[in-house]
Amino acid sequence: QGLSDNVTLGIFEDHTGALWIGTERGGINRIRDGKFTAYTPREGLSDNLVFSICEDPSGAIWAGTRKGLNRIADGKIKVYTTADGLPNDSVLALHAARDGSIWIGTRGGLSRLSDGHFTNLTTEQGLSNNHILAILEDSQGDLWVGTGGGLNRLHNGKITVYGTAAGLSNAAVMSLFEDSSHALWIGTNGGGLDRLKD
Repeated sequence: QGLSDNVTLGIFEDHTGALWIGTERGGINRIRDGKFTAYTPREGLSDNLVFSICEDPSGAIWAGTRKGLNRIADGKIKVYTTADGLPNDSVLALHAARDGSIWIGTRGGLSRLSDGHFTNLTTEQGLSNNHILAILEDSQGDLWVGTGGGLNRLHNGKITVYGTAAGLSNAAVMSLFEDSSHALWIGTNGGGLDRLKD
């Protein structure tokens, strides 16, 4: 039906209702009005393996690949890599924050892109692990970061780490979601689904 690859790793619906699908070997696909548009290295994407996708307040689409961070806007793709300040080129998780910044989870730590500048957080600053797998800004403005070694909460500049000793069923946190009651749902790698309610 036009999808560039059958292995999909991420799906995101933008503000226009178009679906963006990140694939393993076919780049990003956009579905609008039943038609596929593929974005691959031929169009300027940094790699065909796309792990994560998000949309910023301006409507630009951001895509994380194993070879960098990509911004798609007005038919153009801009790529960011370690040469621009990322801690690692393998971008596994993305989140567009309410303040307009982009949070980027890599295999080498967490990064924040704001006003064209990267700020990086790693285990040296208190993160439980540098392998960032999931990012979520909750309704209170706290940032939750799932890593290969625990769940991290950034609140007023302070990092709190939650691991199996705190009740997490598995330290590898793969996905995060906040429900309408403000409970945090945590998908783990091998421990099932956890729910955290303050």
